[in-house]
Amino acid sequence: MSFENKERRNLKFVSILKHTLNEILQKEISDPRIGFVTITGVRISPDRKHARIYVSILGDEKQHQESFKGLISASGYIRHLLSKKLQTRFTPEIEFVEDINPGLKVEEILKEIEHEKERNQ
Repeated sequence: MSFENKERRNLKFVSILKHTLNEILQKEISDPRIGFVTITGVRISPDRKHARIYVSILGDEKQHQESFKGLISASGYIRHLLSKKLQTRFTPEIEFVEDINPGLKVEEILKEIEHEKERNQ
């Protein structure tokens, strides 16, 4: 199999994996800790046995932490649901990673600077 064909198959697999994970998070996970979570990206290993799932979480810092803890604790169950929905030989081990939007990070820094100015006046 040529490199291009393998790369195309992996891109298709990533797309299917992302879509399936979105469905699972929206319809089948009922953990109250998990708030509004968006999958922003998926990276898989070349052998498709490991997947890194990048998520963006809306809410304040406490909601971020609770949602992320909920995702981590549900990862085994999510993988189980994936194995039923994906028709592949292996279901990848999944790892959730919080995707920090650079725009949001800049906004947080600007807010901190504004607070410092207010305190110093």
